[in-house]
Amino acid sequence: LMGLSMGGFGSWDLAARHPEWFAAVVPICGGADNSTAPSLAKLPIWTFHGDADNVIPAARTRSMVAALRAAGGSPKYSEYPGVAHNSWFKAFAEPDLLPWLYAQKRSP
Repeated sequence: LMGLSMGGFGSWDLAARHPEWFAAVVPICGGADNSTAPSLAKLPIWTFHGDADNVIPAARTRSMVAALRAAGGSPKYSEYPGVAHNSWFKAFAEPDLLPWLYAQKRSP
C-alpha cells in the first residue's frame, strides 16, 4: 500500500484499520494518528518526508515513526533535507524502494 500527501494519510489510516490486508505500507509526506501505531507495529513500513514541507510538516511523520518504535515496530524512515512537499520525487528515485516493497510478504 502506497500513498502520497492526502494519500499518505489514507495509507496510514487504511493500513491501521486493516493491517491484515497488506504486506507493507509506504506513506509519503502524509501524517498519521499516532494512536494507531500499535495496530501497525508488525507491518513493514518505509515512510518518507521532506524536512522543508510546508503543507504537511515532517514532524507529523517523525512523531508517527517514534510511536511505531514505542509500540515495538521497526519502520524505515527517510527524511530529505531541503525538500518541500514533493518528497515523492526523491522517494520514487530510491533504488531500494521497489525491491524492498516487493520483498515483503503478507502474513496469513
